[in-house]
Amino acid sequence: MFDEQVRSDNSTLSATVTAASRAADRWAQPASHHDWTAPEAELVSSSDPRYPRMLRLIENPPQHLYIRGSLGHKGDDKALAIVGSRNATTDGVRAAESIAGHLASLGHTVVSGLAAGIDSAAHRGALAVNGRTVAVVGTGTDRIYPASNAGLQDRIAQHGAVISQFAPGQPPSKTTFPARNVLIAGLARASLLVELAERSGTRIAATITREQDKPVLLWEPLLGHQPWARSFAAEPRVYFVGSAKSVAQALEADMAAK
Repeated sequence: MFDEQVRSDNSTLSATVTAASRAADRWAQPASHHDWTAPEAELVSSSDPRYPRMLRLIENPPQHLYIRGSLGHKGDDKALAIVGSRNATTDGVRAAESIAGHLASLGHTVVSGLAAGIDSAAHRGALAVNGRTVAVVGTGTDRIYPASNAGLQDRIAQHGAVISQFAPGQPPSKTTFPARNVLIAGLARASLLVELAERSGTRIAATITREQDKPVLLWEPLLGHQPWARSFAAEPRVYFVGSAKSVAQALEADMAAK
């Protein structure tokens, strides 16, 4: 079980996620025609048959999504979220790219948050094998954050989808990103944490994934030495993995055991 510090950290993370999700309800209203600034993005309501099936299964899914790209791909039902530190090491970037490429080549959709570091590496890895990747952003779809990912965002929209619950014009904030993490976990059937600091905000992803009763995979070469990760791995449906192949095997084993 978690030690007291890990429990305290996760309690704080859960409170952050709850507050962010409530705040997101205020931003997720459909833009009026007058306010519409991103004609390339399409507004999709929860009543639309194209609305992601996986999101329908989470608690309080957003009523509207703004989409650049396509929905309804067959790989979306077995999507894997790959997330991690913005300040990633070379090893972390290589691992994210390799895992994403391997899973995408097997027909899995790769979901991440278009942040610098691990997220960007995951998207690039999927694109490198002509696989499908979905980016969930913590801004309006007309905003690029970080700005250096403008080209990457366009490629993702062409070969997958860029999704936001926030109306065009919404800037990044300390609450939009935790809310974004809820959708990242919600769109995937499992989450892989590649690299992060012990008190990193990326741990929100693990908390959310467990709250959604989905498996969490921890990249052992970079996280295995961290005490919180060892404690977390003692929980049900949490697995250490050390290769792209073992990621796929863990997903298959979890599905067979459920």
